[in-house]
Amino acid sequence: MLAPTVTLPDAPIGEWTGIRTNSATGLFAYRHVQAINLLEFPDFGGGDLTADQRRDALRNAVNFQKPLAALAIFLGVVALEDFVRDFGARMADYPHLSQHFPALAQLRSTPIPRAPDQAFRRLDTDPTGEVDPEKVNALFRKSLDVEPIPASEYPRLRDLALIRHTVAHHAAVIRQVDVPRFQYYIVRPGQSINPPADFVRETLTYLYRTGRTIEDAIQHRVFSVVLPTIGPDWWSGRPPKLLELIEFFDYFGFIETTNGPVGYAAPGTVEYKRMQEEAARIKEKLIDRCIQDLQARFAP
Repeated sequence: MLAPTVTLPDAPIGEWTGIRTNSATGLFAYRHVQAINLLEFPDFGGGDLTADQRRDALRNAVNFQKPLAALAIFLGVVALEDFVRDFGARMADYPHLSQHFPALAQLRSTPIPRAPDQAFRRLDTDPTGEVDPEKVNALFRKSLDVEPIPASEYPRLRDLALIRHTVAHHAAVIRQVDVPRFQYYIVRPGQSINPPADFVRETLTYLYRTGRTIEDAIQHRVFSVVLPTIGPDWWSGRPPKLLELIEFFDYFGFIETTNGPVGYAAPGTVEYKRMQEEAARIKEKLIDRCIQDLQARFAP
């Protein structure tokens, strides 16, 4: 077991409450109040505050509204977990990929028959639903022969998954039993997960970059295997298989600027026709960029 090295920070925010959160009933009432309070923000618009003071107050208001900071981290971790799950399932159902990587079938969800009184239980198995990065790597190693998550990131990702679990099931309060399980963050028993906004933003950026790292590693593996099977001049002939794979990988995240019009236009109108033409133009530019990128990386 690794020893934690990074202190999970607390925002210096005081809280006054008459609810005893160390009891089950008190904690239940407190969580209900927390949920209600998420709808209420203090008014920083008036009084004697300067513009800079109001801006600073709004920046820190998230920590007055526990568990907003914890919920933001929760959503970031869930987004990464859902991405891995969804990405794996879509690849398993994509025929062009399964031809080259038959083991992708093991990433497909399988329905579980349930009686009517068991509808609250899981309705399917989910191989890529693992939150442990080592197990995620093992799944992709078996199916694609690639391990997209660096082993050096295991402790931090495992701790963030534990934070997600703590937010979801334990009122965002660190339990004594969970303290030894942390491998990256230094935490205290009874500590409320309420870090400052800068920490939350940095953590969300880290989680997003982790997802893109996974995507890039899998994309590189797929194209390195598939492109040689398409033909010697795949970058010039635009074969349908290549175009479908580019679209499957969402045009590699490239962005092009549109000339408009934007908004809603009724079918059959001049504006609607212009929108269709502009959409086709943007798609062509995206395809060109993707092919140029692939040619630079994989052409002999």
